[in-house]
Amino acid sequence: MNRSSASTLTLTLSTLFSSICLAQGTTEPSKETSRAEVEQCVAEHDRARQLRLGEQWQDARLAMVNCTDERCPLAIAADCRSWLDELARLMPTLIVVVEGDDLGAPQAPPLHVELDGATLELKDPPRPIESLPGAHRLRFHLPGAEPVEIAFSLEKGEKNHLVRLRLPAPKASGAPAPAASPIPRRPVPASTYWLSAAALVAFASSTAFLVSGLNEHDDAREICAPTCDHDIRKSIQTRLLLADISAGAGLVLGGLAVYTYLQRPIVKTEARSSGPALNLHGHGLSLLWRGQF
Repeated sequence: MNRSSASTLTLTLSTLFSSICLAQGTTEPSKETSRAEVEQCVAEHDRARQLRLGEQWQDARLAMVNCTDERCPLAIAADCRSWLDELARLMPTLIVVVEGDDLGAPQAPPLHVELDGATLELKDPPRPIESLPGAHRLRFHLPGAEPVEIAFSLEKGEKNHLVRLRLPAPKASGAPAPAASPIPRRPVPASTYWLSAAALVAFASSTAFLVSGLNEHDDAREICAPTCDHDIRKSIQTRLLLADISAGAGLVLGGLAVYTYLQRPIVKTEARSSGPALNLHGHGLSLLWRGQF
């Protein structure tokens, strides 16, 4: 409706209103309904019509409510009520259902819900929430848990669009994690490894001296026996003696290694998860395996 049409309608309604007043025996509008109020009703009627055509639903609803006032002419009020009923059928509704193990507890942390950035208060039991057609986003935040966002879209006339969410159990804030029970272990001390290594070296030396002495003894038997030189006989005896000394040292060191292994203390350590684990560091990615052996 253009400006000339609105003016014509206003003039027509004003003339009709004046005729009604004259029929009632008065030449001026009553206090209940004035000419300015009628013009305001006509303006709100025209604005509601234009906003309705432009699908500006919220502003259109406000204008429709204004032109349904009891002081507005019946024809204008009837149009506006009809548009309000049509708008109620057109606007989609949303039902949000949130589930969680701790939501109903007396000391449960408060759940914060936002619809398109505006705080949304959920009712119990859930009730339909009127919204605008188009894309929307719901955001749920429970203290101690990561925020959850859900995107959805509403069509014109869609009713009771259901959005259901089950929140994960929140993490305990400020409460220390339960300590793992210590596990008694008997780690092998470093001295056992060192004594074992030394015993092996001693036995290896003993074997080398023994083999060397026996070989030299066989060579002397073939070359100079029984009139071998004193130095040859002394060399053979020295090698065999060193073999015996090394063997004795190996026995002593081996015995000490066994003693330290059997007498190792019991140490309580924290339990660690077993299995493969990836370790990311500055030089690349490494694979670790944790467990008990």
